[in-house]
Amino acid sequence: MQISKATRTELDRVVCEGPVVRLHENATETGREGAHRVLTRSGATWSLRHQGYVFADLFPFGQAAELVRRIIDRRCAVNRPDRGMVSCPQSIAETIWDNLPGVQKGWQVLEPSAGHGVLAAEGTSRGCVVECYEIDDHRAAEISRAGVATNVTTSDFLTVIAQPTYNAVVMYPPHRRDLAVQHVVHAYRFLRPGGVLTALVSPGLQNAAGKRGDQFRQLLSRAGYLRPLDEADFVDGYLLSPTGLRLSAQLVHLYADDGEMAPEQL
Repeated sequence: MQISKATRTELDRVVCEGPVVRLHENATETGREGAHRVLTRSGATWSLRHQGYVFADLFPFGQAAELVRRIIDRRCAVNRPDRGMVSCPQSIAETIWDNLPGVQKGWQVLEPSAGHGVLAAEGTSRGCVVECYEIDDHRAAEISRAGVATNVTTSDFLTVIAQPTYNAVVMYPPHRRDLAVQHVVHAYRFLRPGGVLTALVSPGLQNAAGKRGDQFRQLLSRAGYLRPLDEADFVDGYLLSPTGLRLSAQLVHLYADDGEMAPEQL
């Protein structure tokens, strides 16, 4: 993707604050559109709270300025290594936390399979106490260095023995239905009575096959609900993947209250 002179001009005028890139307030329409395309194709996503484009894998303390300079010098989008995982875009992290029912400062919250810890960073900024599991030791170390989680355990979350100690679980699980239901059903077991799990998942997760699919449907019928998301849920319609593609998605909420399926049954 070769970028135009107008796009390069606007990128030369951006303001970079850590992982956030903000366009000039007087950006031309052509330059703004071009900058949006190249930044999202390079891995940034729009953040309403930050009013700018955020590189999720640099959040919260990495520097985007050198990436922007590389884009300008190469005159094209840059490929971002992601070590085999899908980062949670900042815009989606904000959406998940905005929709976490009853959230209060001081809540003990789990982010399983934390990736770069974007959900953890967002929760910590809102006054919650967040713990993480992350299978990749490099990413776990990045989260620890960033100081956005009180505890980071390097482990395959699906192999961890559940301890029902958390007020909430926030999740951006894998997009594949079979993997997503495995993560969601297992994560549900970490909720204390009265706790809530909120995850952004692909449409049709309720149709997942196999044992975990059956368990997820039982949980959903007894303990939760789904809410489809569309552009009306986002200012300017920004519900974007790390590659800048628009997503169809839904939120799932599951509650751990009396009468629910006991953790040992899952």
